[in-house]
Amino acid sequence: MTPEFWIAHADSLFHQIFMLFMGGLYALAMLVGVTYQTMNIYCYFIFYPASFALFLESKKKYWVVAATLLFFAIPNLNSHCGVFFKQCVAFLNYTAKIFNSNYIDMSVYLCVWVPLLLYVPFVTCTHNKQQLKKLGIIIGIVAVVYMIVIYPFFKPALEYVWKNQHQWVKS
Repeated sequence: MTPEFWIAHADSLFHQIFMLFMGGLYALAMLVGVTYQTMNIYCYFIFYPASFALFLESKKKYWVVAATLLFFAIPNLNSHCGVFFKQCVAFLNYTAKIFNSNYIDMSVYLCVWVPLLLYVPFVTCTHNKQQLKKLGIIIGIVAVVYMIVIYPFFKPALEYVWKNQHQWVKS
């Protein structure tokens, strides 16, 4: 998809959520020195499931999460993840057809909302009501600030960056 596509659809909340997560994964991939596809597979199929160990009472829970870094020691990791990533894209496109939707919306539903919802029972069982109330207030404030400050200006900001990128590169 081209930058023009992303800009044209940047007024959609689901496109914005997708772009924010995609941007975060690209940034992590660059920091670690792997491809976007590799970071995507790591986050959703290795780290995310292992992160449930953080809700265990065992003192070994941090070793489980730390052990996920062994993933990056796999030989030819980027090529293996590239193949697996293509299968994931095919699955999202397939489910999009079933639900009369599109790849981006299915990505947000299955790769953002479902994982967040799966954390709810763990978070509610491991925190007291006061902590949950504070967490709810923080989430509410972040959501309101996003909807007031970022959501309406996301598309104009992308347009501005796209139009002025050549000026920054020359500097």
